[in-house]
Amino acid sequence: MALALDRREGAGIGMAVIGHAVLFGLLSVGFLATPNPMKLETTPIEVSLTDEVGLVSEAPVIEREAPAERFAEVPAPPEPDTPPPVPDTQPEPVAKPDPTPPKAAPAPAPKPQPKVEAKKSNPAPAKAERKPTREAVKPTGRLSGIVDGLTDQPSKGKATRPQASQIGAAVQSSLAAEVMRQIKVHWKPPSGADSDKLRTRVIVRLNEQGAIVGTPRVEQSGITASNRAQADLHRERAIRAVELAAPFKLPAEYYEAWKVIRPLLYEDL
Repeated sequence: MALALDRREGAGIGMAVIGHAVLFGLLSVGFLATPNPMKLETTPIEVSLTDEVGLVSEAPVIEREAPAERFAEVPAPPEPDTPPPVPDTQPEPVAKPDPTPPKAAPAPAPKPQPKVEAKKSNPAPAKAERKPTREAVKPTGRLSGIVDGLTDQPSKGKATRPQASQIGAAVQSSLAAEVMRQIKVHWKPPSGADSDKLRTRVIVRLNEQGAIVGTPRVEQSGITASNRAQADLHRERAIRAVELAAPFKLPAEYYEAWKVIRPLLYEDL
């Protein structure tokens, strides 16, 4: 009996040793197949920079006309012009006489009766005059446009689009990039010593058609002793590039944002 138990224990120990050896071998293979993190190579990513930004609106459509008056969608039926109801006054019921006449009794002496004033009959109530009112409307439960057209004076405008309170920074950046894109094709900077340091800003006022109004103003910086002779030529070519780009093709609904443009021109534009 003891010999049989020893054989079973030996077989179990042998199977456990074999299982651990197999598990160790599998873990060793998986570890050797893992790449060395110190030898991993990174893949470079190509990045391109551009100054062109798509025109994306962040504000509602600008409407310069005064908003029109707004009412409910479905008008209510007019109320019938009926007089107020008259109270129904019915006469009091009269008691029927008893068919059997009572025995005659001696009549008492007549007593003086106090004078009773006749009650004045109430006149029939007159029909209340109804003043002409505005056509009644049914509420719709919607809050959109609830304050549009509220004023103590009648509105003369017919606009139904909301007015934009401001223009977002993304839209302003897109408009500036579009202005520079239209100027860039006409810009030819002068070359020479330190010419890349010259910066010329042209301030121009535009009308709603994108044409230049008045005389452009110029602000210049980056002038050194080496490029002083080129500063005047740089200024003239900057103004010329802006004039050739006009009239600018910009969205009319954002005229408040581009009625004055300030493009900055330099050599590496």
